[in-house]
Amino acid sequence: MKPNASVLAVAGAISLAALAGLTVACSQSSVTEPPEPISASPLTAPASPSPSLSPSPSPASTPKTTIQKQTTEPANQTATDNRASAANRTIESCVVKMALVNDPEPPLNVRSAPTTEGDNVVGQLKNGTLVTIASDQNGWLQIKTPLKGWISKRQTTNSCNEKVERISLSDANDPVQVADRFVGTGSHRYVFPVEQGQTLTINRDRGPFPMITAPDGTVLLGHEKDDRRSTWSGPLTQTGDYAIELESNFKGYRYAFSMEVK
Repeated sequence: MKPNASVLAVAGAISLAALAGLTVACSQSSVTEPPEPISASPLTAPASPSPSLSPSPSPASTPKTTIQKQTTEPANQTATDNRASAANRTIESCVVKMALVNDPEPPLNVRSAPTTEGDNVVGQLKNGTLVTIASDQNGWLQIKTPLKGWISKRQTTNSCNEKVERISLSDANDPVQVADRFVGTGSHRYVFPVEQGQTLTINRDRGPFPMITAPDGTVLLGHEKDDRRSTWSGPLTQTGDYAIELESNFKGYRYAFSMEVK
């Protein structure tokens, strides 16, 4: 007996419905099973360090201020010290007339011209030889005795033979230290302004005691060739430039003294 066509149709419809339901169920499971918000936690976690980056501009401004302060303060201090020292001592004139030969590789060559080019050596001098100078040009000394010619100034010991130096005393009345030397003969004169009624004190440390003269030329203390006197002090009765002077009549000497006006 053959089955009824309607029955077959119903059975086929049921089979199709069942197959469709199975397909929907499978698709739903594939959509809902994927990672729950697990990936969200690693992505949001790095956001927490970002607030620590925002304060960084404020520390950067601090070092900039400190550097500027350290740079300007020492520069101003140095400039002030230089101005003060330059105002206290001023050499008004200096003439070099004599020198001592002091060559690290003696003897010293005497040349016919101020140059090392060519064969122009006319003689040689031993260290310690005292020479007299005719002129000073670009590091060369033209000498008159004991030979005539030119020698290198760097290979000699020399100083001002004739010197005038002005000393501006400070308001603090601090002692002024003076030290120099003669190479050969000469005269060194130190000039300083004084008000009437002040007292001048000089202490000798080395060399002969200097001569002291008043503004009108009066000699308060003459040259003393011996070294017995170590100090002198006295009131000053004139306003003007007083002078302290030392002289050398032979090969020279070193000297040092301090002066104070109150």
